[in-house]
Amino acid sequence: MKTTGWGIIGPGAIAQNFADGLAEAPSGRLVAIASRNPARRDAFGARNGVEPAHRHASYADLVADPAVDAVYISTPHPFHAEHALLALRAGKPVLVEKPAGLTAAQVAAVADVAARAGLLFAEAYMYRCHPQIARLLEILKSGEIGTPRHIRAQFGFNAGFNPASRLYDRALGGGGIMDVGGYPVSLARLVAGAAVGRAFADPVTVKGSGIVGQSGVDEVAYGLLGFAGGFTAEVACAIARTMDNRAVIEGDKGRIELVDPWVPGRNAGPSDATISVTVGGETRVEVLRSPQHLFAFEAELFSRTIAEGATEAPFPALSPADSLGNAVVLDRWRAELGGVDRTWGSCGAFSVCDGQPTIENCGPCDGYSVSPFGRPTHPPALSHAGIGNVIN
Repeated sequence: MKTTGWGIIGPGAIAQNFADGLAEAPSGRLVAIASRNPARRDAFGARNGVEPAHRHASYADLVADPAVDAVYISTPHPFHAEHALLALRAGKPVLVEKPAGLTAAQVAAVADVAARAGLLFAEAYMYRCHPQIARLLEILKSGEIGTPRHIRAQFGFNAGFNPASRLYDRALGGGGIMDVGGYPVSLARLVAGAAVGRAFADPVTVKGSGIVGQSGVDEVAYGLLGFAGGFTAEVACAIARTMDNRAVIEGDKGRIELVDPWVPGRNAGPSDATISVTVGGETRVEVLRSPQHLFAFEAELFSRTIAEGATEAPFPALSPADSLGNAVVLDRWRAELGGVDRTWGSCGAFSVCDGQPTIENCGPCDGYSVSPFGRPTHPPALSHAGIGNVIN
């Protein structure tokens, strides 16, 4: 079978994780990188065996490189959607680090351009590709814990305040919700969907509280999500507080606990995972042994999907619709803390005209909007789609 040649835009720490995973993926290989920093570009290229001719100083040159079949994007948050559109315009499928956009409207626009071009667009939640999530869904489907009723999920760490860090920089999309809040939200929506036999479900209500620090980003955030049918979720995230970082699903007959739902074996492997199931006071423990690097599952899944010519990876990887629903919840959660900057992604900074990404101000943002339940809307004849109007 054909292997997928990957180009990486933005060779930082998480890009190295992806490159390490790609080295273990039979269906993929790293062929090119792009960075505007010559020292970083050469160091990353040398470490990962990228030929000097494919170490690009220009992102446009990378997406035009004929050796590149697909593009992985790990630039700072405000540029994810823009660089995704750059790759899609060049006819290249894209795997974009989370968040795929700073607002749900950005995600909707990228998804729309990808769909029209018949290309894969996916958000890189690597935990969804690990075998423990497939096993979790099997246990839920079996009915062992009854009908799922509630989930508690957290992802928080204490990075220490640093105004120079992207984590604390509002202009770079900093804050816990944008950095790691998508993890517990996406898992909550996955389990809520499993409770009703769907791939995901979107909450009817989103309530939030937390701490917005001196740099204007949410340092700690707690959220309560309410779904149709009575399913509920407690989610939390932080960049300034260490949290338990477990996920507990409660059903009307028992409970499931994921000890490390997000990053088992992130930097090296093995990526072993532990699932505890308690029913009637009796607990059994399943240990999933996985010698691979955590990112190898994601790298292989998307490499194989693209090599086969598919435009969407198999479930439980996030679909574009799932990513859009997740982005809507993140918008609403940030709004609860008073932390949504509605200038993020406005036409003056990032726009789409006739499906073409541009940095120029090309008029009022009267094209894309997103309803509270994640349904993108635009005029029937879309000739100008501004990105940034989100209705909460």
